[in-house]
Amino acid sequence: MIDNRSLKRISTVAGTLSAALLLTVTQANAAAEVERATATESGNDVFWAKCVNKYYDGANRYQACFSPAGDWFSVSDFDSDGSSAVVDWEVGNRSGSIFNADGFGAVRYKNKDFPEDATIRFRICLGHWSTKTITGGSCSGWVSNLT
Repeated sequence: MIDNRSLKRISTVAGTLSAALLLTVTQANAAAEVERATATESGNDVFWAKCVNKYYDGANRYQACFSPAGDWFSVSDFDSDGSSAVVDWEVGNRSGSIFNADGFGAVRYKNKDFPEDATIRFRICLGHWSTKTITGGSCSGWVSNLT
């Protein structure tokens, strides 16, 4: 049989573990870089080394490309569905999302600064700039390239 004193200890330990977990999750989310791609042109030395597409009903709806020359991303939205095209990326212990919130037909660019010869993983997703969220289950598979 568990007495009141044991229940208080269990409650204290459970509360401490819950707070620690919440702090860890909050810190992990706070570390992600969330930005809007606003440039309408990329740098002069850009070549798109790797692209990833998201298809619906047999048509290319969204595209993200990466150029190691200058660490540029392009984010293209070819669908008038009200969602934003989003690049979700990871390099080492950094991660982030780049939103193209300018709508159907827009191609926008974002310049980043990554360590040389690191591996970058990225994918194209759907999201909403107003809430800075990615729609669950909307992402393509990951692709990789060197920075």
